[in-house]
Amino acid sequence: MRDTSGQAVAEFAMVLPLVLFLFLGMLEIGNALAVSHSLSRLSREAANIASRGTNLDTVLTVVDASGSDIHLGERGGSVVSRIEVSSGGLEIIDQVASPGFLKQSRLGARGTSPVSFASYGLEAGNTHYVVEIFYRY
Repeated sequence: MRDTSGQAVAEFAMVLPLVLFLFLGMLEIGNALAVSHSLSRLSREAANIASRGTNLDTVLTVVDASGSDIHLGERGGSVVSRIEVSSGGLEIIDQVASPGFLKQSRLGARGTSPVSFASYGLEAGNTHYVVEIFYRY
């Protein structure tokens, strides 16, 4: 008979890195999904507050405070825009960004027509609010 007393330890040592890699990968994917859910919740909450006629600075304050669980102030920021529809088209009327957030809105700047904003079916006289949340994971 052969001596197999160290076989289980050797097999465990070979499988352990793979098991740890899979386990830590699952944890990281779970964390990424949780952050994604928080970002969706934040943008929905902010758009809801903005649509009720709240000042955009107040909306931004709520987003920044609600995003503290994912460290939004350290890892990103947000931009809140108010877009009005007129017979001449769309225009960004007002826009505020998080304090210290240096990136620009992907919609465009205040006073310009928003980029990548579908105007199909929008009636003149309506106001739309867009909340952009930028996050570096």
